[in-house]
Amino acid sequence: MNNFGVKDLDMWLKKICERLLNYDPDIVEIIQFGSSVYAPEYARDVDILVITRRSKDYDVYLDAVDDISPPFNIDVVVVEPTKELREDFVRSVLGAFNILYGSGEYILSYAKRLRDPTFEESKSMLRVARRIFDLAKETVEPLDRDRLIREAFDSLFHAAKIAVMTYLSTEISRWGTAEKNTSRAIQLAIQKIHRHATRKIFLPWRIS
Repeated sequence: MNNFGVKDLDMWLKKICERLLNYDPDIVEIIQFGSSVYAPEYARDVDILVITRRSKDYDVYLDAVDDISPPFNIDVVVVEPTKELREDFVRSVLGAFNILYGSGEYILSYAKRLRDPTFEESKSMLRVARRIFDLAKETVEPLDRDRLIREAFDSLFHAAKIAVMTYLSTEISRWGTAEKNTSRAIQLAIQKIHRHATRKIFLPWRIS
């Protein structure tokens, strides 16, 4: 998404929301989350969470997005308000998100069921990133190696997100008010990690 500015992305997201709402009038919230929020210059796609009172066939939502042919990949997750979601998924959404449609009360209600993140979780993701990268260095097939390197970077991003969320504290009462500050802090942390990893790890590995 490096060729896209914020205004361009906002324009496409507005079109996507309009089309989704036309296809499913029971939608109560549409949430953009993930790397397209906290690090849009490095994101490879846009993640969207759709919360609807009555979910339709999943192809309906895919058709809604495909109809306008956005110039980037869209991953759509559709849930009903009563559906229980995995904690790691909810945390990945709440870490950095934009409310594209609705009040946000539904997505924020999931925060009330979460425990606070810990630095140990961040350290775990760093260890996983290290192991994946070590595996990449041993991999001969170029496509497999590049995929592993991307997975290692994704783990680094996730580690940064969890660490920042822990540092800023994730008290239930602050989920809504801390959203923008959290997203900005995550973005800055990831930019530093990306620059360091690219300079110290990725480029030397590429040219060796």
